[in-house]
This record gives sequence, C-alpha cells and structure tokens, in this order.
Amino acid sequence: YWTGETDMQCLADTIGQTLKFGYAHHIQRLMVTGLYALLLGVEPKQVHAWYLAVYVDAVEWVELPNTLGMSQFADGGLMASKPYAATGQYIDRMSGYCKGCRYDPKQRSGDAACPFTTLYWDFLIRHADRLRENPRMALQVRNLERLDGSEKTAIRERAEFFRDRKSSLTD
Repeated sequence: YWTGETDMQCLADTIGQTLKFGYAHHIQRLMVTGLYALLLGVEPKQVHAWYLAVYVDAVEWVELPNTLGMSQFADGGLMASKPYAATGQYIDRMSGYCKGCRYDPKQRSGDAACPFTTLYWDFLIRHADRLRENPRMALQVRNLERLDGSEKTAIRERAEFFRDRKSSLTD
C-alpha cells in the first residue's frame, strides 16, 4: 500500500494516484483498496490509519465510520447490512482496470486467478457461518456450498499465497 508496486492493475493505478495526488474517488477507496484489505483480513484500524495518512480530504469523523462500518464491515453491521465484498468480475464490469492486467477476474484459483476473486471466495469460506445468517449474503454462501472440496482447497491455498505476499503484492 505504500508503494503501489503490484501486478494488480487496479491496485497499482489506485495506489499510484493516491500517492501522487493524495486523492482517490470514494469508489476506488471502497471497492479497490478497502475491498482488498477486507478480503485479505487486514486489521481495520490499520486501514483507517493508512487512509488518514494518505488522503488529503480524510477527516477522522467521516473517514473512521466509513472505513470501519462500510469498507471493513468492522462495526458489527451497524452501518452496512452486508460486507462490501466482491470478486474481480465486479471491478472488471465497473472499470477499465482489468484490461491488460495479468490476472483473470473470472478465475477463482490457479496462477492466473485474480486475487480479488480468489480472496472473495476465501472470505466466504472463512466467514460462511456468520454470512449464512445474513439474508443479503445467503445466496453467495449457497453458491459457495456448491463448490467441491478440491476447488475450496485450491481457493484456500491460493488465498494463502496472496496473504503471504501482501507486502509486495507481486508473484
């Protein structure tokens, strides 16, 4: 997060813009940097501290509830009724970031799998019991339950690969 050096086009562009201008659009903050931190399992207060450090328009009384409540779903669901969790396919549909990126947002596992997609499915695996009780997430958990054990294992292994490299964000 401090260099923007990554093979992930969306993170490289968003973090690069952030470091250059001290600004990124709310959607870039929520659905690129915030989403990646959520899916990785970064401590929410570390995300909050980073946002305060890098964004010139970050004011704590606004930024703290947005980060903990919306971006990181760390307030127990008081601000948002479900986590803002999505796969790389969401980023692909909503932006031009995926064009030319080395990762494929449609793949859940394997060397070409988009980290967002892998980590999304891993997030569902890790939090399935809690998310199953949330009516807005129940469908996603049912989709998860349709995956066979070998696919879930491949997802978990690839997610661990990304977690181990979170400081460099490159393969």
